[in-house]
Amino acid sequence: MTVTDTAAAEQAMRGDMFAALVLDVALPGGKACHELIQLAKFELPAPIPAVVLVASVFRKTSYKRRPTQLYGADDYVEIHRLGDQLPGKLWHLLGGDPAAMPGLVEAEAVLSTIQDEGDQRLFEQRGRTLRLSELIVADLILYAGDRVLAATTQAEARELLAGDLESARQLFRQINPVPLAPGVDPIGAAFDDMMRMFNLDPGEPR
Repeated sequence: MTVTDTAAAEQAMRGDMFAALVLDVALPGGKACHELIQLAKFELPAPIPAVVLVASVFRKTSYKRRPTQLYGADDYVEIHRLGDQLPGKLWHLLGGDPAAMPGLVEAEAVLSTIQDEGDQRLFEQRGRTLRLSELIVADLILYAGDRVLAATTQAEARELLAGDLESARQLFRQINPVPLAPGVDPIGAAFDDMMRMFNLDPGEPR
């Protein structure tokens, strides 16, 4: 089953049983990915055994390190490696023999068609300021999760991730070179919106 927003994802998980959840960290909607992971792992009558996060974009930027915080998920995969890595990760987490699992060939065939996604996903959002900034910031939060969870206020989170946010702004300008009005900061605004989903007060850094 494929869904296109967090509300549909929550409804699906509450209405049926699943062996695995593959979660795009930039899935639009009113819930953050860590809330969906919490639901999948701890709040359902039958928890979902395998939860894999998908990094929302692919670009070699300074914040691209191996994530140190998966918010309770079991593993992650970058979007451009879906075709060659995701099947193996799922089979490993589910504890089965890949050769004996039904649907293996079909699943790998589908995933291979989207293996080249990555930068293309960003360029498709050119001119769509809000969605482009959401994609970039969701990706940043995955890779800097340890510092996000260390913050007690939005201001402190901004301070802890200042360098990463600047890299994100540079990436935004590369994809969307149209000058913005003075004082407009789509990356900062998207970051603050996502920090509110972590229940962080605006506050001041400690």
